[in-house]
Amino acid sequence: MLPDRPTRRRAITIFASAAAVAIAGPASPARADFEWRGTAMGADARILFNDIEPAAAKGIAALVEAEIDRLENELSLFRSGSELCRLNRDGALTAPGGDLRRALALALDIAAVTNGLFDPTVQALWEAHVDWFADRSHTGLPPQAIIARARQAVDWRTVRIEPDSIRLGDNQRLTLNGLGQGYVTDRVADMLAAKGFANILVDLGEMRAIAPRRDGSPWLIARGGAGPLQLAEGALATSEGSGCVLGADGAAHHLFDPRSGRSAAHWRTIIVHHRSAAMADALSTALSIASADEIQALLPRLSGTAIWATDPAGRRSTWAAGPHDGIVG
Repeated sequence: MLPDRPTRRRAITIFASAAAVAIAGPASPARADFEWRGTAMGADARILFNDIEPAAAKGIAALVEAEIDRLENELSLFRSGSELCRLNRDGALTAPGGDLRRALALALDIAAVTNGLFDPTVQALWEAHVDWFADRSHTGLPPQAIIARARQAVDWRTVRIEPDSIRLGDNQRLTLNGLGQGYVTDRVADMLAAKGFANILVDLGEMRAIAPRRDGSPWLIARGGAGPLQLAEGALATSEGSGCVLGADGAAHHLFDPRSGRSAAHWRTIIVHHRSAAMADALSTALSIASADEIQALLPRLSGTAIWATDPAGRRSTWAAGPHDGIVG
């Protein structure tokens, strides 16, 4: 099962462990369930292989780890030498890798779709809050003057992806944490699917089912204290402020509203289903900042998306934008 201490943005639990047979029944003698565990983009990670030849699953572990390592060298803020960190340090990066270009292009597309609710340039707000709370005598929120100064660097529209480079606006720093775990999940899932693996649940901070379990039964997943979801295909992503609080008294959290520079307060938890884990990840980030009316207004732009939201009082809301095959509430 998952560790006792939750990782960032972790609010979804898989009921079916690698050895569990409660859903699918016992495997045949020549086949078994297998679980890979590791880390990805700063989060605990695992992949559940259902009812396969154990040697085949174990043999893929090195490829999974190599792919995660390669992607983190482009996208991670946890590695000082990554392409993203070098871009933030220098303000420009020549000959960026294909995955950094694709992930950033997706981030900018989602920023446009959500009218800037999702903004990869909010790193300046994160840094302003971290610097403020590093002084243990600061118990309240950062003063408005500090927030206003940080917000001057927050504007996704000033980021430029050029044929041979990426360039940032003045004083800007990027974070891809709002979609990075989902992006890596997609890349690893696609790699495994290309190698012929099907009955797999990839959980690299966000979840994506390549296909249901071998007998056709879905993966059973608990969501945010509510009833379980049956995930057969597609991805689930979650955002909740309590996943990363700032200040000794939790005065702020990591889900910043680019419009105000302050932590969003509309929802306790947002969970999104989409065929793409990167899209689900980014949308869960964006919609955690949106009011119920704003989510309703965005629905025509979010085809194939299902949304579950829990407000601070524990009241639940759901929305669906077009068909979202692969999940049953």
